[in-house]
Amino acid sequence: MTGSYPSVAAFIQAERPEIPVHLLRPRRIEAMARAFVAGFPGDTLYAVKCNAHPLVLETMRRAGIRHFDVASPMEIERVAQCVPEGVMFYHHPAKTPGQIGLAWRSGVRFFAVDCLAELEKVAGLTDGNMRPVVRLAIPKGSGAVYDLSTKFGAPPEIFEAVLRRAAGMGLKPTATFHVGSQCLDPQAFRLGLELACRSIDRSGIGIDWMDIGGGFPAYYRLTRAPPLPAYFEAIAQAHRELTAPRGIRLACEPGRALMAEGGSLLARINLRKPDAVYLNDGIFGGLTETYWGKDQLSLPFRLLDSQGRLKAGPAGSFTAFGPTCDGNDKLPWPLDLPENAAEGDYVEFNLIGAYGREMAARYNGMASERVAVIDADFAGHQSVEAF
Repeated sequence: MTGSYPSVAAFIQAERPEIPVHLLRPRRIEAMARAFVAGFPGDTLYAVKCNAHPLVLETMRRAGIRHFDVASPMEIERVAQCVPEGVMFYHHPAKTPGQIGLAWRSGVRFFAVDCLAELEKVAGLTDGNMRPVVRLAIPKGSGAVYDLSTKFGAPPEIFEAVLRRAAGMGLKPTATFHVGSQCLDPQAFRLGLELACRSIDRSGIGIDWMDIGGGFPAYYRLTRAPPLPAYFEAIAQAHRELTAPRGIRLACEPGRALMAEGGSLLARINLRKPDAVYLNDGIFGGLTETYWGKDQLSLPFRLLDSQGRLKAGPAGSFTAFGPTCDGNDKLPWPLDLPENAAEGDYVEFNLIGAYGREMAARYNGMASERVAVIDADFAGHQSVEAF
């Protein structure tokens, strides 16, 4: 941790960093977490994979989140350290015996499965208190940028068979699905609930808990999605009609929607050419996800001078290259920067709190895990409002 500063300008003046720095905004994280706790009709799990920094977990705890979606021993250990009273859900459907054993000893009782083989494996290494979380695959076309049912999730007939087998073993199964990351249509969640309820009814097995996954959007420059309350309203209505009458409590596991606004990336311009800037971070570092998301994940950004002052003026279109020797290391979209952009200036990319730091590699020996805490929001406001 680098330290805590009232603004990005104060940080730049104090540090003059020459390596990329991840800027965390705990007040913004807390505001988004409280919005989910208040607005979602059920339990909110934080998907630790999108940002596992201890400060993030401690902030989630302060905001009232006590449930965590984990997928690895590191994430389990991190939650146990930062939120010892937290309830963890091991939502990776393909686990080793050692991983299962560590999770069980750490107090994890909810384990995702999407086939009979995984159910039998987990059951054989735990006891009757284990709660299988059976994952249903959702068909493509749910309105998400990233489809998350191509790798995990059982088709209905397998989903139903796993529910029956779990009940036959004396276990109390639960259910889950995931509509996909960056879901742009609130009705996708209703579709998932409808499909899950049909399969549950066909299985003849009653359940008391269902996790509808993540997928709630962050609002990038080109995102066309309803505001977050519209998702809560659509889910609440579907819950009243579909799952509440069946005695099922809902949960969700947002990561991006909770964390994207809570962090930004401060990158330095190392070289300016007439139509290009060379940054000290790129698609092999904190900007990795932009390579996959392209225009769908086009980040808000601003240019600051070496004193942290906002630079403005007539803009030009610049190709933005990263620092590695790889010719592919460039952003998938140009940066419209003021024409007076210069070496030593900084580009601050917002909405990078989710996945930016976690996905960064060490390619070409270039990496940075430096973190600084910033009090002011990205736009410079000192007050934080959830909506």
